Amino acid sequence: MERQNPKNMRERTPETTRGEETEEEQIIEEETLEEPHPLLEERLTLRKPLGILFDLGDTLLTYLKFDPEAGHAATLNIANNPLGYTVADIDNQIKRLNRDLIPRREKAQVEFHPHIIQRHVYEALHITFDRTPEEVERVFWRAAMSWQPEPGIEYVLEILRDKNIPMGIVSNAAFCGNTLMWEIEQQGIADYFRFLMSSADYWVRKPHPLLLETAAAKLGFKPADIWYVGNSPQYDIAAAHNAGMGAVWYNRLDAPLDGPDPHVEIKSWREFLELVEGFYLKL
Repeated sequence: MERQNPKNMRERTPETTRGEETEEEQIIEEETLEEPHPLLEERLTLRKPLGILFDLGDTLLTYLKFDPEAGHAATLNIANNPLGYTVADIDNQIKRLNRDLIPRREKAQVEFHPHIIQRHVYEALHITFDRTPEEVERVFWRAAMSWQPEPGIEYVLEILRDKNIPMGIVSNAAFCGNTLMWEIEQQGIADYFRFLMSSADYWVRKPHPLLLETAAAKLGFKPADIWYVGNSPQYDIAAAHNAGMGAVWYNRLDAPLDGPDPHVEIKSWREFLELVEGFYLKL
């Protein structure tokens, strides 16, 4: 039997239609909602999670900075640049591509592989490298990006692993999965996850359901038995609904809702752990 959701979590559920209720029935219902029985309240549509999938940026890891100019400077330091192009030249080339391609990407819910973008940028400027595209990408990432674990996430991941709940990561990213995996290795949380999927490696991006459907198959469970946890209603919660998964909105910063309603909204990883333990409570 499943325990009620902790009171400090916000549940997003359809409101009851009350047009045909008598005044006495309305009073009884209001009193019931104010004093819910701990074992009878069953408004959540979530199932007990057999597996859990997470978004990456601002869900597992806090996004601290993105400095593309520092990244371009680092890549130029390892480049063959016969015409002497500058960081500003590379930045302008990328901005020109983004103005055209990003609206197309969002409309079609597809992702562009970073190495293809590299070719359009560097080949047009006659810039070459003696390293692989993945190595060039890593040089850029290390110089441009800064992250740290979200508060409390490592303790929660440890508890979930102790409960033998398999976990994976599914991220919208214009970087390869190997680069993202390198980052979570640096942050010390890679061993908790069976896999990491970057949209750059899978052609589609959230909210398209295919990413999460593939992730569910990799975990070995039906989508309805999996929760997807992310910070973006527009991408993460929408993708979870599209794939038929439990949708958990991690909203530590108390942001306004800019997408579909989640099944549950949480403000901290402590709240998330309480939610999971409620479903695993043995009565």
